Amino acid sequence: MGPRAGDVLVSSPTATVEYEISIVPARATRVCPHHDTAIAQARELAKDRHVDAWLTDDHTHFLKVASYRDDPPRPRPS
Repeated sequence: MGPRAGDVLVSSPTATVEYEISIVPARATRVCPHHDTAIAQARELAKDRHVDAWLTDDHTHFLKVASYRDDPPRPRPS
């Protein structure tokens, strides 16, 4: 599972120490020099938009760092 359209994504696409913040599927709208600042800004943006916030270093593996989506809970498989 990973980000859906409208979710906030924090990524570090290169070997630099900068983190990009984007709204999926758009390109980055913000750049932060520090990990903690990028995560805090992504959480705030996700909360305002009622979506989830994610972190990735490789655009293959994703870690959900905040969940503000208003979706009803999914039933668990039996």
